[in-house]
Amino acid sequence: MLILHTSDWHLGRTFHGVDILDVQARAMAEIVTWVREHGIDLVLVSGDVYDRAQPRTEVMELLNSTLAQIREAGAQVVLTSGNHDSPARLGFGARIMSHGGVHLLTTAQGAAHPVLFSESGEGLVTPTTPHGPVPGHGTSAGTTTVAVYGIPYLEPRAAAAQLECAPTHQGVLGAVMQDVDADRRARDGVTSVVMAHAFVTGAHATDSERIVDSGGLGTVSADIFEHHDYTALGHIHRRQRISETVRYSGSPVAYSFSEAGHPKGAWLLDVGEDGVRGVSPLEHESGLELARLRGRLEDLLQGTEHSPAEGAWCQVVLTDPERPAAAMERIRARFPRTVELRWEPEGGRAMTPQAYATRVAEAASPEELCGRFYEHVRHRSLSEAEATDVSDAVAAVRSREVSR
Repeated sequence: MLILHTSDWHLGRTFHGVDILDVQARAMAEIVTWVREHGIDLVLVSGDVYDRAQPRTEVMELLNSTLAQIREAGAQVVLTSGNHDSPARLGFGARIMSHGGVHLLTTAQGAAHPVLFSESGEGLVTPTTPHGPVPGHGTSAGTTTVAVYGIPYLEPRAAAAQLECAPTHQGVLGAVMQDVDADRRARDGVTSVVMAHAFVTGAHATDSERIVDSGGLGTVSADIFEHHDYTALGHIHRRQRISETVRYSGSPVAYSFSEAGHPKGAWLLDVGEDGVRGVSPLEHESGLELARLRGRLEDLLQGTEHSPAEGAWCQVVLTDPERPAAAMERIRARFPRTVELRWEPEGGRAMTPQAYATRVAEAASPEELCGRFYEHVRHRSLSEAEATDVSDAVAAVRSREVSR
């Protein structure tokens, strides 16, 4: 049985305010292609299917078409809700959709009731789901059986009272895992796969996750998954391995410049009668081409070494001693997809409030006062033309005062 571990689709997310639904659609198409080319039996999506609790219509249509194409390609799908999803909305129609091979696991109460998948010579069958038996399917059809436990994202303060545990991520997830572990112990000869959406200790985060961690309260230990054959994690957007059996698939598309250079893809599990036989990476070829540029403005505009970035989405950090005028306009003339521009002068440009107050007090004229204020706010001196405009404005004010 071949299982594809994905997560954090974040359908509908923008990149620095730019709509990238077309890029996400290409990533979804690649997943469908993987299912066809590799003969994948089961696709797991470990949370954050959508980027918002109330996605736009066209975003919902993309998910609908993607799930339909995955099913047409021959794989079944299990989705759990993440911290960006609305469990109630994502899970609506779960009982009906499970009969069509799309399994929506969005409640803590159902986490200890796995979806069982068995593979035989006739292909993949689903003997039972958290909502009861599927008509027409037996429970002993094949020799390879996988139990998929889907745990949605659990907000500690909301879930702790119901689970009677500490209001921490470790507390709520640990409480649910106790029930999952108990169910697993009752199933001999079954490979167990846990889907969870959490920040596991040791993971390397990026700038695009919504992380809430105060003194370690936002993290959980990988040890709570130790009794299972594989844990398919979501939440962190960088694909990585916490251990051989605990892994993040990462997001299919980069959602921050901190992900520049990170390979995007998924994990492909090969499961046999004796358990997980191997895990291999699959690589996304579509996605956002990102570039992080740093240097003086003129060097960036003229340097041939930056030519590959001309078609990329760019984050630019200028290091000029003074903030260049019309910097974004000039940068976009060469790098039109620049979406983030910062100024970090070499050696820093520290100026304490006291130093600024002293400089203002020492201004010998209104023109100099305006110039020092401009320099404090804009981090550069007035240009010759701007200084002339300031002088003209001061002269105009003085002229009106004299006429009074």
